Order: sequence, then structure tokens, then C-alpha cells
Amino acid sequence: MEYYQSLLNSLARGQVYPVYLLYGPEEYLQEMAVEKFKEVLLPQAADFNLDLVDGETTGPAAVAALAENLPFLAERRLIIVKNTPWFAARGKAKDTGARETADSKADSQEVSLLNYLNHPSSASCLVFLSREPADRRKKLYKALTAVGQAIEFKALKPAETVSWVTQKLKAANKKIDPAAARYLVEANGKSGLKNLSNEIAKLLAYLGERDTVTFQDVSQLVVPSLEQNIFAVVDDAVAGRTSRALAGIRELLAVKEQPPKILAMLARQIRLALQAAALIQEGCPEREVAGKLGLQDFVVKKALQQARQSGLRKLQWALEQLAEIDADIKSGRQEFLPAIENTLIKLRLM
Repeated sequence: MEYYQSLLNSLARGQVYPVYLLYGPEEYLQEMAVEKFKEVLLPQAADFNLDLVDGETTGPAAVAALAENLPFLAERRLIIVKNTPWFAARGKAKDTGARETADSKADSQEVSLLNYLNHPSSASCLVFLSREPADRRKKLYKALTAVGQAIEFKALKPAETVSWVTQKLKAANKKIDPAAARYLVEANGKSGLKNLSNEIAKLLAYLGERDTVTFQDVSQLVVPSLEQNIFAVVDDAVAGRTSRALAGIRELLAVKEQPPKILAMLARQIRLALQAAALIQEGCPEREVAGKLGLQDFVVKKALQQARQSGLRKLQWALEQLAEIDADIKSGRQEFLPAIENTLIKLRLM
């Protein structure tokens, strides 16, 4: 989040570079940054100094030409290029010759943009947007960072996201219970801040004149993510709540989640529980497990709770059973729902 606030602060101070690359998975904050660029550079809604183009349909030479245009009755023009492909690593071709041909063709198309980046217009602000990682070895990237800024819009960590939720509600003169904020972030899963912003809007409409969002408000109104539903199914399964676990699986089927995906997600969650428990047994401090597994803290905390509740032997057995069910379904030997129901009953009796 610091990278985002730093950009907003520099724009508010009037420190504007001629070119920016905003890249990474956090699309919502990119969109909010674009709105700040408009606010600073296009006073009084001067849209005639704004060009919004799609990098998938507009070539780099055309973008460079737009940036060369002079502003009308303003200090700068603003050119926004969404879905920018030219700063990402290129896909691998099947053979070296094909890859070299593709690279040569791309380089020839990008030469006009490269020339522009080497000598950008002070009367334009060119902003490239991309959700893909940037390839820092590329000539375009190096030329851009020599005269402007490349900022990676990373996905927020859970604690940062909880803080963001709290601040967003505070801006609407509302409060949220800490447990409710954490559950809201967990329920959102990997859906990003855009989806989370929509959920907050729903909560505000639901809240009415009340000033505090409670855990009950969130649990009643917010639709859990697939990941959150899988957490709940595994929780119920390891606790012996077979009927609730089956009800959770039926709910997933009702919203058109496919059996192979459900099996894969269940297996992933059980595997995470086994991996987290194994690290603890090896002497790894619990606070370091998330970093070692490359996961969010709340995911690891949930996995460890499940491992402690059921025991490693039951989890290992369940993982093996899920693999057998997957193979049997693909070969037509079993149907998904009876097979998973039988496994859950056996798990409870172990």
C-alpha cells in the first residue's frame, strides 16, 4: 500500500513525470491512481486533453504519436494505455528461430515508442497500465525508468487489506468490528480490492443509520469466496460435522462449481494443513510458516487449526481418498457426491 500512497503524495505535490508504468495484480488501486492523474492533470473535466486507448488494439507507434500531440489550453495532455503488452516478458516460442523472428518483429514495431521514451514530451503524461509482471531487462523498461517511474502494484497483505477496509469505512463515517473486518477479508479471498469495494458498498447500504459493521452483518450479507467455502467444508469434515460438510459441497455444486475443481481445492487445503504441520514439527516458529509456504497468515492459521483438530494420519488418509475419487470419477467407476459422502462418513468414524 505504501507504493500507492507514495504515488498519490507525489502527484498532490505536483511532481509529475512524463511517463509511468503501473503494473501488477492490484487492478483496483491502478484504477484509483488513474483517477488521481485525471484530477491533477485535467482540471474542470478537460477530457479533450485525455486519450484512453487499449494496448491490445493500438500499436506502440500510434501511442507515441498521441503523446507527441500538444495540449489544448492546458499544461499537459494525459494518455492512458490499458492492457499494455510491451513491457511484459514475451511468451516462449516453440523453437529458437520462431522466437527470434517474433522478437525482431516486436522490436521493429516498438522502435517509435522507444524513440519517444528516450525524448518524451514535457507537455504529455503517458501512463501505461498492465496486470502482468514487467521484464526489467527490456529496452523499453530501461528507457521508461530513465525518465519516469515504473511502480509495481502488488496485492495487499491481509493486515494491509484489513486496514484498507477500516479506512474505507471510516471515510464513510462508519466503523467495523476487528473480527468483522478480518472475516470480510477472508471471505473475499483472492478476489481483489475491486470486489471488496463492492462488498463494502453493499454493507453500507445494508447498515443504514447504524454506525458500526458487526460480524453478523458481514456473515449475513457477504458471499464467501470459493476458498472460504472450502475452508468451511474441511473445518466441518475434520470436526466430524459430516452433514454440514456435505451441505457445503452441495452449495458449491449448486453455484456450478465442477467436481474436479472441488476435489482439487479440498486436496490443496488438506495438503497445506499437512505442510504447515510438518514445518511446525521440524521446529519452524509458527509466525514464519506463512513466509516459508508463500501464503497469507490467515490461510496458514486455518490450516494449522485443521491439522491439530484432526491429526496428521486422518489428513493423509483423506488426501489419498480424494486422489482415488478423482481417478474413479474420471474413469466412470464412481459418481462424485456418493463417493465424497462415503469418504466423509469414514473420516468421522476414524
